[in-house]
Amino acid sequence: MKTRVAFATSMGFCVDRHFGAAERFDIYEVDTEAQEYEKVDIRLVDKACLEHRHHTDRMQKVADTIADCNAVFAECIGGGAREVLAQYQIEPIEMEQSVPKVLQAMLRSKVSIIDPRFLEKEKERIKTITSESLANFKHLAKKHPCMTHEAHISRGRIHLPVSPKCNIGCKFCTRKIDKSVIRPGVSSLVLKPEESIDIIRRAKELCPELAVVGIAGPGDTLATDNALDTFELVKKEYPEMVCCLSTNGYRLPDKVERMAALGIDTVTVTVNAIDPEIEAQINEFVVDENNIVHTGVEAAKMLIAHQIEGIRKAAELGLVVKINSVLVPGVNDRHIPEVARKMHELGASLLNILPLIPQNQMADIPAPDCKMLEEVRAEAGKYLEVFRHCKHCRADAIGIPGSGKDLHTELYKDYDAEVVENFSHG
Repeated sequence: MKTRVAFATSMGFCVDRHFGAAERFDIYEVDTEAQEYEKVDIRLVDKACLEHRHHTDRMQKVADTIADCNAVFAECIGGGAREVLAQYQIEPIEMEQSVPKVLQAMLRSKVSIIDPRFLEKEKERIKTITSESLANFKHLAKKHPCMTHEAHISRGRIHLPVSPKCNIGCKFCTRKIDKSVIRPGVSSLVLKPEESIDIIRRAKELCPELAVVGIAGPGDTLATDNALDTFELVKKEYPEMVCCLSTNGYRLPDKVERMAALGIDTVTVTVNAIDPEIEAQINEFVVDENNIVHTGVEAAKMLIAHQIEGIRKAAELGLVVKINSVLVPGVNDRHIPEVARKMHELGASLLNILPLIPQNQMADIPAPDCKMLEEVRAEAGKYLEVFRHCKHCRADAIGIPGSGKDLHTELYKDYDAEVVENFSHG
């Protein structure tokens, strides 16, 4: 069986371009019977997307350039591109891998990766993951105030501020110690894991409806082991509590198995883009496990790859996955629906679209208006259910979110804990 495939590539070695951003496609002919492949052409094109926006005419020209191919491989292929490719009966396949490895996999496989049988099997895999995730989500949503409106106005939650460090540099983020500002990344103090049990006991007295123990900062929950050490203590003392963790997802792949073993019920991952060029406009750097700082598109690629791997693992392990996406006008407003589509395929159950709070390096970007927010929610909602009641909670929040009353000041008014003056990256 002979198959002709196209690879979106920059230099010819790796599948390292989104379909709409590609300016080069390498064309190979693969013969599975003869167990050989041959590069037959290199085709240069004008990229189909300009300023991260879909242009139908340019997309049509790119598809026409590879019209003799059975499939195209790219890092990411958006909904608009898929519609155009369907007209040419070209199968879109998302993959970030070296070209030789993909070709060798095609030769080794008894069933071609673009064979209808393979595609049906992949669709069934996605369906199975999403069905299991949906069942877990429906069970949990009755108790979690950040998942349904009913629970939002009747169930309480506490955020334990035990995570002092962060490992990425979001351009919209300003973390600080403050007793009055209501937004993520802000806390009155930073607790030690062993102090959490006494705090929960006090919190239950203030809020008898308390059902969820969450950790959402003030740094990233997986940049240190503080959050997981805290949950280990919480699960022993309060096994009936729903445990919830929020993260940027960079360390999720190597921490998620411990999370599942501890009995953490749900993880929220902030995913603002799956296109590295867009992500690089939102996040300035990543600090890796060896304390090496990566910047620009390189850092964005690392973060996105870790997020995708971690979310897939979390869903497969049975955790309910919620996605937070910060809506930045002019940067990712047209891209968030693509994020939603990809997250659905990975097994996520819910999407929370947060309007940008203009601050830090994005202080000059206006917050999205209601019209933009609703339009993006409507488009993204075609792929994932959208949560619409987020309150931009603090890292030390406590209470019933829908009540409009946060009890953090009362909870910590007499508490003598370590107060840190700033936060560390790495």
